Amino acid sequence: MYKVALIAGGDSGEYEVSLRSGDNIFEQLDKTLFEPYLIHFKGSDWHYQAADGRIFQIDKNDFSLTIDGKKIVFDVAFIAIHGTPGENGKLQSYFEMIKLPYVGCTSFPSALTFNKFYCNLAVAQLGIPIAPSLHFYAGDPIDIEHIEEVCGYPCFVKSCNSGSSVGVTKVHNREELMPAFEEAFKYDNQLIVERMIHGRELACGVTAAYGDVKMLAITEIVAHNEFYDYDAKYTDVGHSLITPADIAPDMQVLVRQYAETVFRQLDCKGIVRVDFILDEAAKTPYFLEVNTIPGQTAMSIIPAQVKSLGLDIREFYTKLVLEALAN
Repeated sequence: MYKVALIAGGDSGEYEVSLRSGDNIFEQLDKTLFEPYLIHFKGSDWHYQAADGRIFQIDKNDFSLTIDGKKIVFDVAFIAIHGTPGENGKLQSYFEMIKLPYVGCTSFPSALTFNKFYCNLAVAQLGIPIAPSLHFYAGDPIDIEHIEEVCGYPCFVKSCNSGSSVGVTKVHNREELMPAFEEAFKYDNQLIVERMIHGRELACGVTAAYGDVKMLAITEIVAHNEFYDYDAKYTDVGHSLITPADIAPDMQVLVRQYAETVFRQLDCKGIVRVDFILDEAAKTPYFLEVNTIPGQTAMSIIPAQVKSLGLDIREFYTKLVLEALAN
């Protein structure tokens, strides 16, 4: 039986969501094959809480636990941290150094895709459409007229290194622009301003857990808020998810093609979610972002896509873990 370190928490605004993802994955893991330990991360505090409430700290030298004098060495890690340090390559680099297998993308694609600006640069080189955008570091001069010329209104101001729409503001006019910059810089020292593409938001899960690269279903995200913000993602009334999305067959083919290209060319592993905005008038899906550790709560998109294809969610998680052990 493989010992699995299932890691949740982290240091970002997605902390609570990560805990929920960890709990859901823990419930779904096949206990006849795996012995999972739910490891909590917060800053430098990495610990396991036993059923009796006792807390045991992780030995960071080899990521082991010692409980009642018995040392527990893990066979594999399953990272369920959204945001830092689990989605941006930091934890992946640590596991690579200590040679502990883990589920998901390796350190470089994790770091690349976590930064919205640099990810856009890479994806654009693959011939995939992206919205016009501008990049700023904190302290850079801000030319409002140039922003308006390139991005127009409405536009989005986004922290470069954050997820779950944390630090994202939809800007309707010049008066809202500087407050949006201030909000984004609360979470990161760089941001992008991106033109809003009017269309339907789509998400396509992609996995290598079944041997070759496999497309999951395409989901349409219908936000009840003004856009698919944090509240829309993680409240029952904030959005509707339509899986599979009711889009034209040629657009289904194109979205899947782009998602597979991103997965393969950015060297992704495990399960990722590639998001797009579909401009139906132009028959163009515009790339939005890659989520290398997508939400795995009971109401998240990936579990719904797995079920939509008639796949067993427990078997799906088993294949993810076995893929990590085989690499």
